[in-house]
Amino acid sequence: MSGQIKAAILTGSSEKNQLTEVKEIPFPKINDDQILIKAASYAANPTDWKHAVSDWGKKGNIAGSDVSGVVEQVGSKVTGYSKGDVVSTFLHGNYYEHRGGFAEYVIADPDTTIKYNIEKFRNEPLSVGSHKYGTIDSFEGAASVTLGLVTIALSYAHNLHISTDRNANASKYILIWSGSTATGFLAIQVAKLVYGLKVITTASKKNHDVLKSIGADHVLDYKDKDVVEQIKKIGGDKISYALDTFSTPESLQSVYDATENTKDVVIDNLLFLNENSIKTNPSRNVKFTQSLAYLVTEDQKLGEMFIPTSEELKKDYREFWHKSLPPHIKDIKHNNLKVLEPGFKSVNPALELLREDKVSGEKIVFGASSD
Repeated sequence: MSGQIKAAILTGSSEKNQLTEVKEIPFPKINDDQILIKAASYAANPTDWKHAVSDWGKKGNIAGSDVSGVVEQVGSKVTGYSKGDVVSTFLHGNYYEHRGGFAEYVIADPDTTIKYNIEKFRNEPLSVGSHKYGTIDSFEGAASVTLGLVTIALSYAHNLHISTDRNANASKYILIWSGSTATGFLAIQVAKLVYGLKVITTASKKNHDVLKSIGADHVLDYKDKDVVEQIKKIGGDKISYALDTFSTPESLQSVYDATENTKDVVIDNLLFLNENSIKTNPSRNVKFTQSLAYLVTEDQKLGEMFIPTSEELKKDYREFWHKSLPPHIKDIKHNNLKVLEPGFKSVNPALELLREDKVSGEKIVFGASSD
C-alpha cells in the first residue's frame, strides 16, 4: 500500500487545545517483525499530554499510545497473527515521527499487542457518553487496557517477581494503592486471575463495591486517618508485594509504612520514586522498583534521562505477555469509559481533560472517524 493517511501530530505548542493538529503523513511501512493495524478506536493517557508539553515529545511526532483495530499486514517474521485479527496495542507514541497511536494505520509490536476473540466483539461502536466497566467486547474497551496491562506485566513478572504458583500465593497479600486508577483497576484483576493472590487496595468509598466485584478482597478508604493501621491489621506479615499506582512520595510512604510487619517486601511504583523519596527504617529489608512500560521493547531516552532495559527484563515480560496473560483476557474487565466524538478532533479535548485532572475512575476513548 502507498499514499497518505491522517494522523494527530504534535504541534510543539503547550497552549490549551493546541497540543496536536491533524496532518497527512506517508502510509506506514512495517518491518519483518511488526504488524500493521487499521485503527478502530483510541484511548488517551496522561503520558500523551506529558510528552507533548515536555522535551520527551518533539514537534512533528505522531501522538497517542493506545489503539485498537484490525490487523492489515503481518511481517514475515511474525507468528500468531493474521490479517483480520481483532487486536489492541500499546506503543511509545508522541516519540517518533513515523510511529504513534493516533493515526489511521498504526505500526505495532507483537510484544505489546493483544489478540481478541472476534466472535465476541460487537459490530457497532459505543455511543458517545459514559459506559460502565465490563468485558472487553468493543474496540473502545480494547483500546483502553493495553498500556495498563503492559505496565502490570512488567511490574508483576519482572520487578515484583511474583511466582505463578497459585498454591504458594494463596496465603500472600498484594497491596495495590489506588485501585480505581486505570492501572490499579487492571492490577487487581491480574493479581487475582493470574496469580491467585489476596488483594488489599485503597479507593474512595464510592468505588469500593466496584473494586470488590472485580476481585479485591479488602478495599479501604485512603482518606481514613488510620488506613495504614487498617492495612497492617488485615495483612499482618503476609503483604509480600505492593504496587503504588498513585505514585507520589506521600502514597509511597503510606505503602512503605503499611508493609512494616512483612520481613521481605518489594514495593513497585509507576514513576521514578525510590527509598530516597520517603522516610525509611534501615533495619527493614525492602526493595524499591519502578515500572516504565516503554522498557519492555527498548532502552529509553526521556529528555536528559537515559534508562536502559535488559534482556532479563524483556524475557520475564514476554513470558508473562505471551503465556500467562492470554488465557485470562476473556475474563478481564475494562474500566468505566468516557466516549468522545469519533475522529482526531477529539484528541486535544481528551488530552486537556487529563491535563486538567478532570478524569477519575474512567478511561477517555474515541473511535476512528468514519469519514
